[in-house]
This record gives sequence, C-alpha cells and structure tokens, in this order.
Amino acid sequence: MAEKKVLSTTNDDPIDSAEQSSIVGELIRGQTAESYKRYGLSQDDIDKSMEIALGLTQTQAISILKRFLDEHGDDMLIANEITENVKQLVHNLETAGDDEKANVHSATEARIIAAVFDSDSVYPEIRASFPNTDDPEIPCGTIRAWAIGLIWSVGIAALNQFFAPRNPSITVSAYVAQLFAYYMGIFCEKFLPSRVFFSGTRFAFSLNPGPFSLKEHMLITIMANVTNTIYSYTGFLFVQRLDVYFGHEWAGEWGYQICITLFLMLFGFSLAGFVRRFLVYPPQMIYYSVISQAALNLALHSRAEEETTSTWKMSRLKFFMITFGAMFLYYWLPGVIFPTLTFFNWTTWIRPENAVLSIITGSYYFNLGLNPVFPSFDWNWFASVINPMIIPFFIVFQIVISLLTWAVFVIIPVFFKNIWYTAYIPINSWYAYDNTGEEYDASRIMTSSFTFNQTAYEEYSPIFFPAAFILRDAILLATLTGSISFCALWYGKNIWRTAKILWKRETQYAGFSDIHARLMSKYAEVPESWYLIIGAIAAGFGFAAIYAWPTGTPGWVIPVTLVLSGLLIVPLGVIQAVSSYQPTLEILFELVGGFVCKNNPSAFLIFHFVGVAVSNQALTFTQDMKLGHYMKIPPHQMFMAQVVSTAVSCLVVVSIIKFQLNIEGVCNSEVQTRWICGTASTNFTSSLMWGLIGPTRLFTHVGAMYWKIMLALLAGALWPLPWFFGRKMWPGSFFRYAHPIVMMLGGVLWAPMNLSMFWQSLMLAWVFGVWVKSRFPDWWNKYVFVLGASLTTGVAVASLVQFFAITNADVTVPDWWGTTQYYSTCDFQDCRYLTVAEGETFGPKEWH
Repeated sequence: MAEKKVLSTTNDDPIDSAEQSSIVGELIRGQTAESYKRYGLSQDDIDKSMEIALGLTQTQAISILKRFLDEHGDDMLIANEITENVKQLVHNLETAGDDEKANVHSATEARIIAAVFDSDSVYPEIRASFPNTDDPEIPCGTIRAWAIGLIWSVGIAALNQFFAPRNPSITVSAYVAQLFAYYMGIFCEKFLPSRVFFSGTRFAFSLNPGPFSLKEHMLITIMANVTNTIYSYTGFLFVQRLDVYFGHEWAGEWGYQICITLFLMLFGFSLAGFVRRFLVYPPQMIYYSVISQAALNLALHSRAEEETTSTWKMSRLKFFMITFGAMFLYYWLPGVIFPTLTFFNWTTWIRPENAVLSIITGSYYFNLGLNPVFPSFDWNWFASVINPMIIPFFIVFQIVISLLTWAVFVIIPVFFKNIWYTAYIPINSWYAYDNTGEEYDASRIMTSSFTFNQTAYEEYSPIFFPAAFILRDAILLATLTGSISFCALWYGKNIWRTAKILWKRETQYAGFSDIHARLMSKYAEVPESWYLIIGAIAAGFGFAAIYAWPTGTPGWVIPVTLVLSGLLIVPLGVIQAVSSYQPTLEILFELVGGFVCKNNPSAFLIFHFVGVAVSNQALTFTQDMKLGHYMKIPPHQMFMAQVVSTAVSCLVVVSIIKFQLNIEGVCNSEVQTRWICGTASTNFTSSLMWGLIGPTRLFTHVGAMYWKIMLALLAGALWPLPWFFGRKMWPGSFFRYAHPIVMMLGGVLWAPMNLSMFWQSLMLAWVFGVWVKSRFPDWWNKYVFVLGASLTTGVAVASLVQFFAITNADVTVPDWWGTTQYYSTCDFQDCRYLTVAEGETFGPKEWH
C-alpha cells in the first residue's frame, strides 16, 4: 500500500466529534468527481484515496493542504484555479463559525483533496500514469528481464548504428522494443521452468519467478532507452578514419574505438548521478516525455477487472490495441501510398512557381511552413517533437506561438531585407553556403595537412548562414545565460535547499515529501561514490584514447567538458523536465572548441563530440532515472541495468563500425549510393568550419559579419526578468504560466524544423488538454496518455515494416497525384528569392 505521511492531530479538532466524524465519513463515501473538477480530480483519484480520506482528521487535512500551497502555490504546472480554490477551502475551515453544515461540507472536501495530494502526485498527469503504491517483493531485475533487456538494448543499438550511415536510413524506436518485449516476457512466463535453483542459499534464483511484472518490463524499457541514441555520437569515428575525410589509420584500431566510445557514453552517466537530487527527486521535475512510455506499459499490463473508473468500461489494453492498429494501418497512407499527406503544402499549389509563397508557407525543411490550415496529416511529422496528448496545452501554446512570432517578426524581416545576404540562400536550411549560393566547400580552404589556408580562403568565399539558422545560434547563446537566470529566479530556493541537504550529507530523499519519494526511500539508494567510480573509469578510457593514440588533442578536454556540462546540466534539465525538449550545448562547445582548438579541426572534432555527448547523455540518463523513480525500480538494479546495457552495447556498436569501415567506398558519394554517411559528412564540414575558420572570423573579429549574435548572451540573461517580476506582481494572471525559456524554443527549433511540424499539435493539445480534460476528466485520466503512446507506437512499428518491405527492398510505388504533388512546386525545388548570374558572386568585396 502507498505510504501516507502521518501528521499530528489535536484534541480540539472542530469537527472530530463522534457524531460529526460519522457524518463526514458518510459524505466522503458518497463523493463524486463532479464536485471536485475545480480541484482537478477525477473519479479514479477520489476512489483510490477514499480509505485514506476516512482516516484523516481535519487538522491533518489542513496541514497537508498548507504544505501543498507552500510547495506548489505558484507552480506553473498547476492551474491557478486549483490553488485559489485550495486557499479558499483552508480559509473557510480556519475561520469557520457555528454553521455546522458548512463546516461538515468543507471538512469533507478538505479530507478528500488532502488524501489525494498526500497519497498521490499533485499533478494529474502523474496520477493518471504512475502507480501510487509499491510492493518491494515484485520481481524486477530477474534473469529473464536482463536477458530480454540486453537483447533489445544491444539489438536497437546495433540496428540503429548499422543504418545510420546508410541511405535509406531508419531509426528503430525504443517503443518497438517496449511493445515486443512485453510479449517476450509473457512467453517466458508461460514456457520457462519455474524451478528454483540453489534453493535455500543466497544464490537461489528462478528462470520464471512468476507473472511477468510491470517493473521487469520497465527495466527492459530503460535498458533500451539508454542505448537508443549511441549511434548519434559515433559519426566522428568515420570522419577520423576514412580517407575521404581525415584518414587517420590509428582511428580504425579496436582499442581506440572502444576507449573513446565507452568514455563518451559513460561519462555522462556519471554526471547524471550527481544531479539526481536536483533533477530526479523533486516532484516539480515531471519529465512529460516519460509519461508516454509509462502509459504504454500500464496499458499492456492492465486488466479490465483491475481498473476502477466506472464511467468508461473499456480496458486500457483494449483501447491501446484498437488505436495502435488503426494508426498502424493509417500510416501506410502518408508513409507509402499518399506521401502528400505528410507535406500537405496546399498553399503552394495555388502558384506552384512562386518562390515567396513557397518560402513562407511551404512544408519542406528549407521553408517556414506558415500554413494556417492542416499543413500535415502525418502524426509522425507533427508529433515527433511535441506529443500533443502528453505535453500540457499551455506549454505547447507558448512553443507554437513563439515559433510563429519569431518567424513573422524576426526571420522574415531579416531574410527579405537581405541582412547578412540571407536572401540569396534558403531561409531555413542548416547548411553553410558560399558567395555563389552553393553549399560551402570547406576542403577548399585547407592545406593537405588539414591546416587553414588563408590565401585559399580569401580567393574562395566567406561563410554565409541561412536566416533561421544564424538566428537559431543567437537564441542558443541566449538560452545558455537565460536558463541560468530562469533557474535562479524560479527554482533557486529549491535548488539551494537541496544543495544544503547534500552538503550536510543527509539521506538522499531528505526534503522530498511527495508519495514517489516516500515510496522510493524504502530502497537503498546508490551512493555518489559509485557514480564517481564510473566517472573515473570513463575518464580513464578518455585519457587513454587521447594520449595512447596521436589524436593531437590536449588532455584538458576532459575536465573542461565536465566543468562546462556540470555548470549547465541542472538548468538544461529543468527545461527538459517541463518542455520535453532536450536542450543542447552544441553552440557552446562549437564556440569554445573553435577558440581553444584553433587551426586544429581534428582536435575540435573530439572536443565538440565529447562536450555534446557528455551533456546530452547526462540528460538522457537523468530522464530514465526519473522513469525508474516513478515506477519504483530499485536504484541498485537501475544503476546496474544502465551501466551494463550501455557498456555491452558500446562494444557491439564498435563491432558494427569496424564492419562498416571496411565496406569498399563507404562514405564516398562518388562510389557509393547506399553508404553515403550524411551525418559524418556534416560533422567533417563542421569541424573544418569551426576548427579552421573558427568563431573569431565569424563572431568576434573586428568587422565580423555575425558579431551582433554575441549580444544574445546578455539578452538571454535579462530575458527572464520581466516575466519573473510580472509573475510576482500579478500571480493569478497569464504570467503564472509564462515560461521564458520555453518561449525561446521559438527561435531554437528552426533549421531543420519549421512551423508545419507544430501547428497541428497546438490544435490537438487544446482539444485533449483543455476541452476533453475539462469536459470528460475520467476519459482523459484513463485513456489520453494511452492514446498518445499507441499512436506513436503504431507509427514506429509501421515505419519499420515499411522500411524493410518497401524502401530497403527497392519496391517502387506507382506514381499518382498523391505521390508526386507535394514536390511539384517551388516548395521542394529550392527556388531562391534572390539569385546571381553564373560567374557572379554576392557578399562583401573583401574578407580576411
């Protein structure tokens, strides 16, 4: 059963007489959700907390509600209406007169609400998705769970690495592993022997300890999660080894590849362990993105007779299967048969050759996608970044409106006024261009030893960045300082309190009184020393890779990246926990790496990848730790699962890379049509631009074209201030929900994304997050997160089947209007607003 915090009672509780307690008890048993909508409660919430409410006194209830107001009174994730109603309820009880009927009614409400808030999460999304009870005896780290977990963690890592440099490419989602792992677990439950080996000893174990449990399934899911993105950080190995890039033979050796890969993956895990108190334990760190996976697990393990909601009878499992099947079938339309549904650029059909119309309303990546009505009918297109079933409407609203505002008032004026010569190149591309409008060829400005050739640079061209891309860099810079200001102003008190607890070496969960922290406090927590050891081992691999092979990279790269990531990991994690968008320190490591690795692109490549991998992996591990926290995975088992699955998967990924590096002509587009290595080529170009040309010529040199971009550092630090003071002056206004860093995503998400990937999410977020939530709270509570998970899983499985059955098999789909219309306009034809004649150039007359 859920642990309930016991509060002190007093003998003068005004309604605790035998007669009145009996009246309150009868009222509590008869409560329905209709009276509690204004507190954000569903019938399921009330039913689950009924027995606890019966055991509360009025004094205890008031104490719980006061604690709620103290911790969440100005919480942007809780509606102002709820906190105001709770304040009024507490006031009514504390100032009650002789109206016994009114007192009894208020006391009933107080006990119900206090019981829900004390025995479950104060956030409805968490109450609907995660259990508020725990049984430590439920099997978790079983042999079958480890076997299935390693199969999927290694399998997904290997498949994603195999297809990463390939064309066509595909990414296997962790949702695929999560779905099929369930049926593998059920198979093991039914057919493995239940015999207990070494019974009566400390080594006793069974291959089949009973029903396949929710905890086992979640542990498998987490193992798949942590290895799902390894391929994202291995592209630099192709750049280092292959002759079409740097051609370092030592980069192909087993030892180097194993050392550098283990360092990249495990160093971030160590950092995540040290920020658990700030990013995992606090209840305000919700991590909406984990709700979808939890909903999928709960749906698969649900049974109709176990579900308490009386209004909606269909089980979550049946609802999942129906909606999953529907999306699996539907996705064959945008995925294969009718791809125009994905890029539904109907506005450009009006005037197919009009460049301006396509630039503004076109759905293709290089354009802005300001299509006001149904720009896409592809769930994967508009829900891959923001799942509208999961993310609260006010967060989606701020992201989408800031995207629109940034496009209309910043990107478009910069582009059409030809500031920085942006009108000659695509408005929303992520590539760099030369002064003829072609992609920048960085190989033309380097010597045969990969050093900068000043003469060749002056004879060739300066670098030109697209409008949305360079403005994105400005906002990324602003986010660095803005996130620090935001965290200090909004969460500074909580962070400082947690830091003091950490300094005093109190227990891990000291200071956290929510139900999930209380339940997890029963388990032995992983000490910081374990994460320190993992960090030391990872650093050892890193130093070995840097010094045992001629990388030309100084050893201070490791402590510098750790310090920079460590300083910013908490602010970035706070942003991810609320918005579900994982911020990146890419611009920081590009700038710093460009300065400290000047004229050394090979060293820049390592510095950049180490910095980005450490920070991103730390955030990924932290998010999975939160998922394990919600699902009551024993911390020691969580630790081992994350470490072992990561280490084993790294070894397998290196084996795949060794195979790929020996493919004839790999990454050479003149030889290969399959193994073209698009990501590696982009990494190579980036290392040349930042390592050779460097940030000095681009941003900080006297007369540098983009020097004004650096002012964003100051602007970012100041940006949260007006929102903070507005929130203090008008706490019940829209300022309560204003998230200044989420608003900044309106500048960050451009290039390669555009508005067509978000507009539909805004509409669906309102429908499900506002209308359905307020009108049908029990339906929302039971099904909405299952729906978000089922649609995403349906797309993931359908995409996998389509890839192997159609794309990879070179099966040709007959041409018809639905397969050709979307690319028949300027939207997909790269029509330029301004052009230069052949042999002519644009831009400055001189550059140095």
